Amino acid sequence: MSEMLSEFFHTDWSAMTHADWFGLVTVTLLTVLMAGLYVWVFKPGNKERFERYRNFVNQDDEMNREIGHGQAK
Repeated sequence: MSEMLSEFFHTDWSAMTHADWFGLVTVTLLTVLMAGLYVWVFKPGNKERFERYRNFVNQDDEMNREIGHGQAK
């Protein structure tokens, strides 16, 4: 069983093209960045920072601004 698995997961590194290496590096980099982003967002110390922006879409600050050139009222 382990021989079958090792054959299945075997990689011929010397046969990889530049496109293969680019894809491997890109996927690895994006995975590390995404994991770092999850750690940063879900860190308890950042909770208050994100709570301040919780309802930024529903705030009426945009309605109280002055109307500039070319902007409809």
